[in-house]
Amino acid sequence: MITAPGVGSGLDVQSIVSQLMALERRPLEALARRQDQYEAQLSAYGQLKSALSGFQKAMDDLGKTDSFKIYAATSSDENVLQVSANSNASLGTYNVRVERLASNHKMASGEFLDSTLFGGSAGDSLDIQVGSNASNAISIDLSTARSLTDIRDLINEDAANPGVTATIINGNNGNQKLVLTADETGSASAISLSYGGNLDASTFGMQTLNNIGGDTSLLDSEVSVDGYSITRSGNTLTDVIQGVTLNLQSALPGTDIQVNVERDVSAVEESVQGFADAYNDLRSSIRSLREGQLEADSTLLSIERGLLGILNDPTGTGTFSHLTEIGVSIQKDGSMSVNSSRLASALNSDYSSVADLFANADSGYAVRLGTLTGMWLEDGGLIESRTDGLDSRIEDLGDRQNAMDRRLAQVEARYLRQFSSLDSLMSQLQGTSNFLTSQLASLPGANG
Repeated sequence: MITAPGVGSGLDVQSIVSQLMALERRPLEALARRQDQYEAQLSAYGQLKSALSGFQKAMDDLGKTDSFKIYAATSSDENVLQVSANSNASLGTYNVRVERLASNHKMASGEFLDSTLFGGSAGDSLDIQVGSNASNAISIDLSTARSLTDIRDLINEDAANPGVTATIINGNNGNQKLVLTADETGSASAISLSYGGNLDASTFGMQTLNNIGGDTSLLDSEVSVDGYSITRSGNTLTDVIQGVTLNLQSALPGTDIQVNVERDVSAVEESVQGFADAYNDLRSSIRSLREGQLEADSTLLSIERGLLGILNDPTGTGTFSHLTEIGVSIQKDGSMSVNSSRLASALNSDYSSVADLFANADSGYAVRLGTLTGMWLEDGGLIESRTDGLDSRIEDLGDRQNAMDRRLAQVEARYLRQFSSLDSLMSQLQGTSNFLTSQLASLPGANG
C-alpha cells in the first residue's frame, strides 16, 4: 500500500488520511472531555463526602451528654495524691488522708553460699501460695538438690506461677539470698510458704521484709475520706469517690489533702468552639467545591438548606432554645462564631441546659445535625445517588468511546484503501500521459 509522497503519483496519502481522521475524531474528543468532566465531579463528590464525614463525626461526638459532663479534679498536694475525674463524677470537695500506701509482699531467705544445695530427698519441695486461694500455688520439686539460683529459675519459669517473682541478691564472699516478691500489691497477694519431705521453715530461713509485724493486712493501702477509713489492695483507687480516680503517690498520715471536683468550663467551651469550627470547615469545603467542579450542582444548595433549616429550628427544651442565646451565631458572611463571654455566662447560669441544647437525644442541635448528615451519607442517600449517577454516565461514555474507536479504526482503514487506490490510479494515468506525449512527439512533423 502506497502511503507516502514520492511513491506512485506522489500523493501524500498519510497526511490526507490524518487530516480526515482528525475531523472524524472530534466527536470522540468531545466524549473524552465530557468523561473528564464527570470524573472531576466524581472526585469533587469524594471531597464532599470526606467533609461531611468529618462533620458527622464532630456532631456525633458533641451529641453525647458525656461530651458536656466534663469535670476537673484537683489535689492540694500532688506529691501525695493525684486525682482525675470522669463524666460520672459529682461536684464536691473532699478531705483525703493517705495513711498508708499498698506494697508488694516480700520475703527473703537467710544468707547462704552460692554453692549450697537444698533438698535431694524424695518428697522434698518448696510450695508457694499467693493469696488465700489454695489452688493459686506452685510446688517446686527439690527431690534433686538445687542451689538458690536453680530454685529462682524454677519459680520464674513455671507456667503455673501464681504471681510471684524470684530474684537473687548477691552479697559478700560468695553469699546470696533468695528474695520472693508478690507481683501485685496488697494483702490479697500475700505470699505463704509450706514445705515437703525433709524440708521445713528453717531450711531457707524465709522472713518477711515488709515492716508489717506479721500482719499482712498492712500490705493494703489506707486512706480516709472525710473521716471515713478505707483500705484497698492497690494505690489507684477508682471506687472510693464516684467518678474520681485517686492515685496515691506517698503516705502522709494525719494530714488532709483537699480534693475539689468542679465542672471543667474551659473544656466545654472548647467543645462548643469545636462545633462552630466543624460547621465552618464544612461550609468552607462547600464554597470551594461550588467554585470548582460542582459549580452548577444543586446538591450543595440542598446541603446548605438542610443545615440552616436545623440551625434555625429551636430545640424547645431547657432554659435555652436557640444557639444565639449562648453566644453561638451565624455571621453576615455565613460563618459561625462563638462569643466566649456570653457562652461562659450561659454555662455559669445553667450548665445543664447548655449541654441539652447540643446533646438532647431528641432535639439537640448536634444530634439533629449528625442524624441529617448520616442520612446524606448512608447507602442510597444523597451522596451515593449522585456518585452512582456519575459512575453510570462515565461507564456509558467509556462504552461509547470504545465503540467509536472501533468505528474510527474501520473508517481510517477505508480511507487508506481509497486514497491508496487513487494514488495507484493517478500513477497509472500519469504513465499513460507520459507515453502518449512521447508517441505524439515522435510523429513526423510534430516538431515543424
